[in-house]
Parts: sequence; C-alpha cells; structure tokens
Amino acid sequence: MLEGSKQYHNFYSILKNSTFFKDLKNESLQEFLNLANVETWEKGRIFSQTEKTLQYFYFIVSGRLKIYKINPQTGNEFTLYINKNGDIFDVITLLENKPHAIEMETLDKVTLLTIPIGVIRKWIKIHPEFNRKLLPYIADQLELMEEKASDMALLDTWTRTVKLFAQNTIQDIHDHELKLINNLSHHEIAKIIGTSKNVINRHIQKLKEKKILHINRKHIEIKDHTALLDMLNKF
Repeated sequence: MLEGSKQYHNFYSILKNSTFFKDLKNESLQEFLNLANVETWEKGRIFSQTEKTLQYFYFIVSGRLKIYKINPQTGNEFTLYINKNGDIFDVITLLENKPHAIEMETLDKVTLLTIPIGVIRKWIKIHPEFNRKLLPYIADQLELMEEKASDMALLDTWTRTVKLFAQNTIQDIHDHELKLINNLSHHEIAKIIGTSKNVINRHIQKLKEKKILHINRKHIEIKDHTALLDMLNKF
C-alpha cells in the first residue's frame, strides 16, 4: 500500500488505535502498512480448510468473521471464535507453518489488511516489539478457548446462554447494547454455545418473558442488564 494514498491514513489511524498495534512505533506501523494490501470479502463468503491462512496473515479492519469446526458426517457446526475489527488470524498457522483445519465465514462485509505469511514472519523477527503484543494476544485466545471448553463441560445450555448475553452487552450512558453477536440469527447464536436452534429459541423466549430481552426479528435488545447479571451471579 503506497504511502499517501487515500486509504493509507485511514488504516494507519485504525492500527494506531487498535489494542494489538497501539504500542508499536510509528515507523513499524508505517512499514507494516507498506507491506500490506487491502481485501474485501462480501457477507456470507465461506473459506474451507485454510485455503487462505496458509498463504496470508490477516488483520481485520471492519466486519465480523466466524471461525468454526464442522462435522462432515452430520453437518453440525461449533463456533470457535468470532473475530472482529482489530483481530488477527490465523495465529496457529502463523506460528507453526502447518495447515490448521478450520472453516471461516464472513458474518458481515469484511475489510482486511493482508500480508504474505512469509513476509510477516520475517517482519516479526525484525520487530521484537511486535512479539510483545503477539504473545499476550495468543494467551488471551488460549484463555478464551479454555473458558469455552470449561463452559461446555460444566455448564448447562441455559447458563451458557445467559453468560453469552451478559458478556456481550456493552453499557453506555444511554442504554445497553449487544455487541459481537448483535443481529445474528438464533441458529448462529446456538452454534456459539454448542446447542440446537430449538434449544436457544426456548432460552431466548424465557429471557423475553422475564422482560430481560426484547426481540425484533434478528435484533436483540437488552432491556434489563442488571437482571441478566444477577441471574448469572446466582449460577
């Protein structure tokens, strides 16, 4: 990406304000951008068996990307992560240089910065400050997956549903807004907690009857966040 282009300053600002890149020196950010290209993936696009991540390193500028596993015999899916703006992927391929059997689907129109995987590996060696951000990021991802595995083993689907909504509710001065899982279908929400659409429908209806949620098509509004947290704290 050529410095001075219309996109350059916008992407520089996004990187500078992101959790992952905010502490890097300006020269390192500029070098990263000069190595990067821009890709746009339309909503609903599916990538199978690491056809992309073996070749490129990705930083998400905008949109959401679902990372999931699928059982080829049954077609059942389980969502591992929903990556959003500011996230990078696939870290396992970046570190191991081996195929990572995952599936990816865009939940929105997604804009990304991309760098060939070999180039980013060399760049990491030159810039140790990047590693100081990369390692805590990997630790956070591992902790997230550890928590998810524990929840699947130890919590019932009702508790996992309440926890999902509580953890993804953002409070501002005006209201409580659902983030990351906002505007997802009930079927997609079910895949996040490892259950069926019918089960998640029942749980959402129960929260609606308790006047904790308000549903308008796929849009879920949190009406009583305090009650949601109280319910979670009782588990």
